[in-house]
Amino acid sequence: MELGLFPCIGWVSRELSNEKIVEKFLKIRPSNRWVMLGFHVALSDNQLWTAWHCCERRHLRGNKLARSVDAEFMRYLAGTHHVSEAFSKAGLGNEDSKGWLVYLPEGDKLTDHSVNPQSDFRELFDSQYNEILDMLNLEKIDVSPKLNLSNAIKLGLDENNLNLENLEDSLVAFIISSEFNS
Repeated sequence: MELGLFPCIGWVSRELSNEKIVEKFLKIRPSNRWVMLGFHVALSDNQLWTAWHCCERRHLRGNKLARSVDAEFMRYLAGTHHVSEAFSKAGLGNEDSKGWLVYLPEGDKLTDHSVNPQSDFRELFDSQYNEILDMLNLEKIDVSPKLNLSNAIKLGLDENNLNLENLEDSLVAFIISSEFNS
């Protein structure tokens, strides 16, 4: 599945507590397709697209485990079927000064049961993320999701036999395992 860059942007906060950031974010976000993640969570575009694909398929079939699409996405990233565990693993931690603002594109259901994002998702993301960051008084940082072993372990991957060469495959397997365990 090669969909290019996932619609996410890194940010840093020098003022508000994460509790206040999340509280305000939940009030001002355009929809529940906008998500705040801990900085340790977004490790590769393929990881994010895999979680999106699993989440969107369940959403379109009407059988997601979480009540909302944002919580379902976090559940997949955290490799669990427990929504509360997903928030503690993939959400902002109390001491985090950085995080990710993520947009979950609407999916177009195709006849072969696969899902692709709607064609205008990049424009929707690009037209709204600056306003959201400004309203939250967050500063955009120039980073991309990057494979990192310690962040993967923090997310919940087993460190045995984990290395940078197999990390992306391990992240995808971690996400898919929550599909089979749900």
